[in-house]
Amino acid sequence: MNTISPESIVELKYTLREGGPQGEVLEIMDEHWPLKFYFGSGTMLPGFEKGLEGLAEGQSFQFTLSPEQGYGALDPEQIKEIPLEDMPESERFPFKDFEVGDRLVFDMGSEKERLGTISEVLDQSVLVDFNHALAGKHLHFSGQILFIREPRADEATARRYIEPNGIRSDSRLGDA
Repeated sequence: MNTISPESIVELKYTLREGGPQGEVLEIMDEHWPLKFYFGSGTMLPGFEKGLEGLAEGQSFQFTLSPEQGYGALDPEQIKEIPLEDMPESERFPFKDFEVGDRLVFDMGSEKERLGTISEVLDQSVLVDFNHALAGKHLHFSGQILFIREPRADEATARRYIEPNGIRSDSRLGDA
């Protein structure tokens, strides 16, 4: 029986909820659109991988990550007031008519971009939150391991999951 260990390709389905098992649903990855990743490559949250390590194909899981295990606490320093005249030009917001929750990409210089979320609209400015969207949240994952395999040579070299045909596909659970 295959179990999850470093340098495994893992395919799973899960529901992510805020706070706990009864919390608001934040994301669903099901068997028609599963999460597929290279376990141990550093691309996933360490706490997420720790919650999965050693599990077998078909096994269910359930665990909660604290903000510190997830995307960190909310950092008030990451909330910036930006005058409307300094807001980036955008085809999506041609008249700079922003609402709370709007998400924009900001050019931070040196080819670096950051995603920000409008948290408040003022008369001549907006407050933009540059914290990760899941920062400050307890993240509850529940799901099932669908498929585990050794990486192919190209995946081992790249240390990441690579779709064999270049097209995202349904679960391989039935093909195992």
